[in-house]
Amino acid sequence: MALQTERYQDTQLYKIRHSAAHVMAQAVMEMFPDGKVTIGPPVENGFYYDFDLPRNLTPEDLELIEKRMRQIVQGKHEFKKTVVSAEEAKKIFADQPYKLELIEGLEKGGTG
Repeated sequence: MALQTERYQDTQLYKIRHSAAHVMAQAVMEMFPDGKVTIGPPVENGFYYDFDLPRNLTPEDLELIEKRMRQIVQGKHEFKKTVVSAEEAKKIFADQPYKLELIEGLEKGGTG
């Protein structure tokens, strides 16, 4: 009998890390409203998010980002997956050129 294992993308840990990446992006974008976001996937040992910011982050920035992330999470916001069309995603990310590039790649049959 074969042991069936759950795909990482289907685990609760993946979902938590995915949500944490979104929380981090929110905190960073509040600090740098003109910043640009790219991707922020969960990975095997955590998560990350790529940003195009007007300057490099400092250790002090990281402390502020972590503090803001904790405040956001304490807000007890509902986290739920929402699937939208490419057209809707383009509206949501109209001021985010890297996201628009990713969406257009997906429309052409890419994997993201």
